[in-house]
Amino acid sequence: MENERESGEKSTRIHKFDGLGRSPIRFSWGVIGLVLILLLMVPQFCFALETNETVDAAGKVTVTDATIEPSVLMTGDVGLVTFTVENTGTSNVAISDARLISKELTVLNTDTYQSSRTIGAGTSMKFSFSIVANQPENIYYPAFYLNYRDAGSLRYNLPVRVESPQLELFVSGIPDTYTKGVASTITLHVGNAKSVNMTGITVEPSGEGIQSNQTTFFIGDLWPHKESSVMFTITPSVSTNLNFNVTYTCGMNSHQTSYSIPVPLGTDKLAAQPVLNNIEVATESGQTTLSGDVSNAGITDAYGVVIALESAAAEDGNPNEKYAIGTISAGDYESFDLKIPSGLKDVPIIIQYKDPSGNQFSKSLTLDMEKISGGTQGSGIAGGAGGAGMPAGGGPPGMGGAPTGASSGTTSGSSNSGGSSRGGVNPMNPLSGMGSGLSGIPVMEILYGIIILIVIIVIWVIWRRKMKGRKISINTK
Repeated sequence: MENERESGEKSTRIHKFDGLGRSPIRFSWGVIGLVLILLLMVPQFCFALETNETVDAAGKVTVTDATIEPSVLMTGDVGLVTFTVENTGTSNVAISDARLISKELTVLNTDTYQSSRTIGAGTSMKFSFSIVANQPENIYYPAFYLNYRDAGSLRYNLPVRVESPQLELFVSGIPDTYTKGVASTITLHVGNAKSVNMTGITVEPSGEGIQSNQTTFFIGDLWPHKESSVMFTITPSVSTNLNFNVTYTCGMNSHQTSYSIPVPLGTDKLAAQPVLNNIEVATESGQTTLSGDVSNAGITDAYGVVIALESAAAEDGNPNEKYAIGTISAGDYESFDLKIPSGLKDVPIIIQYKDPSGNQFSKSLTLDMEKISGGTQGSGIAGGAGGAGMPAGGGPPGMGGAPTGASSGTTSGSSNSGGSSRGGVNPMNPLSGMGSGLSGIPVMEILYGIIILIVIIVIWVIWRRKMKGRKISINTK
């Protein structure tokens, strides 16, 4: 009975404490649960609103420009790629990082833009990356990623053109053979067959035993698909190779290439070949005069031709023992008169001449006065040390003669432009026996005779047509 009484008292106390008739513990947990639910829903709602605004703001960010320097990369070149990003919206956009990703090309500064940053409304920002074009010739598409902090990322692909480094080189004006110590002019052509601008082009010739008029030549810039030409005058002393070393740049990258041609020494088939003809010796008042013709049996004209005694060949030699002819065209001849000392058995003669490049040559001959019979001596002149045959000493390129120096231009003295003043036939001109070549033919007289004959024929034809075959009768009273 007592236990029941106590239980009833406890129950009564509880009901008295809770005026609503419910347990206070149950009421407290319900309120707490409701508050927690509200607290969880409010941030999610606010986050959803913030995400939508961020996405809209990020949609206003775009790549407005993408450049690469140089515009075309050579294999192995380093290029600089720059992206310009602009926020055209009215809200700031937060960026977590920016990257350039490529499977083929190597990006050197991948971690440059790994920190967070903000692109303000109406502002732009540049992102630059260094790449290495370590791939063969082709077009590659690296991808630029701009990752937003709260709204995904932006992707932009840039085409990068890679070409093989190539500068076209070729030489024109190469002679068949080169002559030792003789200058030859050749032309080096440099062509840019690629799509990139090549700058700072420098050409340097080199080769064993080769002298060049220029140690280096600076061409400068060469735009795509353009060509530039450089002339070099080279003088070889041995058979060798002539090398052209060419350096140039493409953007920040340096390149080098070379080109080589053989330089063989031999006989110049086109060289001038002076030959003496129709030699005559005359003595008057104790003065001996040697006369003759100099024929050019070569393919090239001979310039600045001078005939002189060996003792007077130098610049300070006796001017009375020299005879300046000037230019002798290929296949033509000119005459000379040379005063020589009386009583000489052998007369040493030197023929000096130049080629079109101004190289000086000399050809030595020895005239045997005893073999000049009848006052005339042909081209079979005694030469060398009294031996018969071809002339000895200096000669044209490839004929055993060596140049005595080089000079620019053509030197000519008093030229005998009228040809030979004496009779005789020049073997280089079969018509030379007719006076002075073709000049001995009475051309004008023949033309006058032809004209008179034509006039007579015309008058006779007109008279025949007018008379119509009628006979002329004369009546006399």
